[in-house]
Amino acid sequence: MDKNQEVSDLKLNLFGNPQNDVENYVYCRRVKDYLLLQRQQSGKDIKDIAAASGYTKLDKFKTHLNEWQELERPIPKKYLQAINADIDTLLSLSELDKSDYEEAIKIPRKASFCTVRLIPGIYATYSFGRMVSEEEAIKLAKDYSQNKKQICIINFPGLFLIDIHPDGKVSKSYYYPNVDITKEWVKFGWNGSNLGSTRIK
Repeated sequence: MDKNQEVSDLKLNLFGNPQNDVENYVYCRRVKDYLLLQRQQSGKDIKDIAAASGYTKLDKFKTHLNEWQELERPIPKKYLQAINADIDTLLSLSELDKSDYEEAIKIPRKASFCTVRLIPGIYATYSFGRMVSEEEAIKLAKDYSQNKKQICIINFPGLFLIDIHPDGKVSKSYYYPNVDITKEWVKFGWNGSNLGSTRIK
């Protein structure tokens, strides 16, 4: 790939962060399906659910509701009670989701790009120009990282990410579907879907 092509394939992540697809796998799919089903079958109006969850502002509640459904924010037990979601059922489904994760992690993956950390909080996407195997993606990202002296990340949301440093160091971090229950909240592990987003305040 020549330098002109290399520059054209580096795109700043301003309005989203594209991700490498993980075929036929959804992070904590069983838990998400259960939460959605319970809300739909609760027979309650969204205003009633918001009030039962301790919210007075409906817009704020709707924002948090979307994040709860995607397991991106700790879920208050008040909300679970409002939609008749059972904690023991959630835990049982979480165990099944863990089994799904263990199977998905064994499947060979392909990637078409990596995320480049330009400076703290500012990210860009570097395209490989085609779909390549995970092994080749690591090699291409390592070459780019060493050449540009920038950290590269190959992300497979819901499964794991691969960090590549300019010194050649490569490491993996896994998005294992953990669940933590406290007195007031149920919190699920991070799935990495918003990694590489550039936030402008």
